[in-house]
Amino acid sequence: MNLLFITSIFMALTVRVAFSQRRSKELMCLSGDGSSYRGMVRRSVNGNRCLNWNRIDHPWGTHTGVGNHKYCRNPNQSMKPWCYVRKGRRISKEFCDVPKCSTSTFMPTVKPTSVPLPVDTEYTCGERNQQRMHKIVGGSFTTVESQPWISAIFLKNRFLCGGSLISPCWVLTAAHCFPDEIDPRAEDLSVFLGKSAINDTDAEREQKFTVEKMIVHPKFNNFNNDIALLKIRSTKGGCAVKTPSVRTVCLPPLHTQLPPGFKCTVAGFGRESFESWDYSQILKQADVNLMSSTECKREPNYQSILTENMLCAASPDWSTDACKGDSGGPLVCQASGRTFLFGVVSWGDGCATENMPGVYTKITNYNKWIAEQTGLTEYTNGSMYPLK
Repeated sequence: MNLLFITSIFMALTVRVAFSQRRSKELMCLSGDGSSYRGMVRRSVNGNRCLNWNRIDHPWGTHTGVGNHKYCRNPNQSMKPWCYVRKGRRISKEFCDVPKCSTSTFMPTVKPTSVPLPVDTEYTCGERNQQRMHKIVGGSFTTVESQPWISAIFLKNRFLCGGSLISPCWVLTAAHCFPDEIDPRAEDLSVFLGKSAINDTDAEREQKFTVEKMIVHPKFNNFNNDIALLKIRSTKGGCAVKTPSVRTVCLPPLHTQLPPGFKCTVAGFGRESFESWDYSQILKQADVNLMSSTECKREPNYQSILTENMLCAASPDWSTDACKGDSGGPLVCQASGRTFLFGVVSWGDGCATENMPGVYTKITNYNKWIAEQTGLTEYTNGSMYPLK
């Protein structure tokens, strides 16, 4: 056998063994955000014992490292590995003190080619950081990084509606979220971004805001013109900051129409069925297909209410749909590698009921109104993009 060939094989095997050893070490220490950590630390930074993952109702699969054990993991791309702990009668999340990998353990021996970072502007709207889903009936539990523009709107301490971040200072939602009978005032509202679960707080990912101004469309009536805007402000007087879990969604060009059958995604914290008493609590998303207005008007109830300011969507087998509690949330569609907000969850007859699709406010009919109310007036190639 050729000596050069033997040498090449030996070098390749040596490199593979070295890589395997290095990879094995990486799994046992903190590298990056620790998503790959598979070590055996089982106490939080506060010294509390970690609970068994399988005894907690969570949306992550075994491929993220969680399972029948009590070790710290980072299944949701948080800041670093964490675990659930018990505090009295409450169960909460706490970070873990995992030893960091030494530089020699995980740094490549060859210096990578320098790649310029993208400019951090609002032209990066509609970009997801990461998307990991775990299928359930009627949609998917998902982390907020797959819908980083989704907003959770609260009236005092009660969850009210969803919304979408269209610029760092503005959230778009549904007008029917603010009925006269509850007399909501801007000062009683709060908005959370980066939230994956209604009943849980992740201080490392979430951003909280008060509402400086609430603008309900003046012609809102019987779900027509079902659109509203919230101007948000943090306790320090600023607006939303771009992170992997908080990003803006793009607004589509004026009067853009997508063809019937086009697949889009709806997301929210609403009920998992029409009969449910409680909201999902954990963020869910589901794929739905756009429908023509003719197809949507098959039912008499829809014929009398549907207007040109609405669009309809449903799954082909009627198994997934928006439901109560999803109101104000986003209906988004992918185009040219970005995510555009084409609809706001508005109304429907039941949830996931055959021939009764979900109905959404058609955002492309409101570009001018949004621009007038918010001052977001920059257009590029016919599209309106949020400004800083």
